[in-house]
Amino acid sequence: MSMQNFIKTYWETAIEQALRKQLVAQAVANTNYEGTLKSLGDKVRVIQVSDPTITSYTRGGAITYEELDDAALELVADQSYTFSFKVNDVDAVQEKAQVLSQMTNKAAYGFAEKVDSTLLGLYGQSGIKSYATGTTNWDVTSLNVEDVILDAKERAKKANWPDAGRYMVIPPWFETKLILAGLSTKTQNDTLYENGLIGRILGWDIYVSNNVSIGTASTGANTRIMAGLKGETSSFAGVINEVEALRLEGYMADAVRGLYVFGAKIMRPDKSMTIYCDQTAEA
Repeated sequence: MSMQNFIKTYWETAIEQALRKQLVAQAVANTNYEGTLKSLGDKVRVIQVSDPTITSYTRGGAITYEELDDAALELVADQSYTFSFKVNDVDAVQEKAQVLSQMTNKAAYGFAEKVDSTLLGLYGQSGIKSYATGTTNWDVTSLNVEDVILDAKERAKKANWPDAGRYMVIPPWFETKLILAGLSTKTQNDTLYENGLIGRILGWDIYVSNNVSIGTASTGANTRIMAGLKGETSSFAGVINEVEALRLEGYMADAVRGLYVFGAKIMRPDKSMTIYCDQTAEA
């Protein structure tokens, strides 16, 4: 069996389906423009419509109509990543088939890491910031982790965020604090739901990701947890631009390579929040 005989469309579809199960971005961002961006550098205009003004009404009175601000932002496919690997002819035929299946999932996982790191790295664009005091990070323990989430909830309420669709993406160390505080329990067999969702806590859908931006990963210092509204705060679009199999010249081996392009952007800074905190040892 040669990898050159593989079905290109099947591979692209398999990678995209695996990506959907792993991407936090897929779960929380506006993905209406999936399929619109086809190659690196492509752009799409995302219309942002302002909220209508609510006015009192008197029976028989005249109604006036306001012009809504329909400002547009651009979502650009400015990120691109590839994968490539080869399998020598000396490998068994059945092993080649297994490699194809395994690499589909591994490629999807690798792409998902890049997408989520990009989206969660946009914390600086958040219009709302949560600190313990002033610009001092929260020192998070199991004793005050609830206070951190409640502070974010209060800030969201003051900013007139609707209750439905609120999400927060946390790192594993923050999840541990939630468990120790009794606010969350381990899922059965410690298995996360699709896209890292672990449940709803204090009005937030909580997602766990290793790609949350952390200043010092080894200590959890200067962690930037992002929160927002599903389908509003950010937009994301990605596409498997190309997957191809080839016979390597000069080698007794088949090879497969693929290209993935995507774009991610904070569309509503007023619906985006960053919680600045430090992992702190339990007393």
